[in-house]
Amino acid sequence: MVLWPVLVVMGAIGYGVYTMALVELGSRFKGTALVAGNAAFALMWGAGGIVGPPGAGSLMQVIGPLGLPAVIAGLDALLIAFALYRSARRGNS
Repeated sequence: MVLWPVLVVMGAIGYGVYTMALVELGSRFKGTALVAGNAAFALMWGAGGIVGPPGAGSLMQVIGPLGLPAVIAGLDALLIAFALYRSARRGNS
């Protein structure tokens, strides 16, 4: 069954994104700004852990097993769109 290896890889990528975001945070901020940024990351990670599974489960009840990959793909699309937006804004300044 191919589903489990795919989910393991997707989970590893998700945690890799989080780790790399923390590395970026640490390279850009120092002192209290770094502490506040880390707290914000932890808060958002926790909120995602609370809201994400029930949201994915609800979508799976509506559209079936494809609900989980649909939620993951949608969140990935939002992440990519935000990264492109920030990159474009940084390039114009």
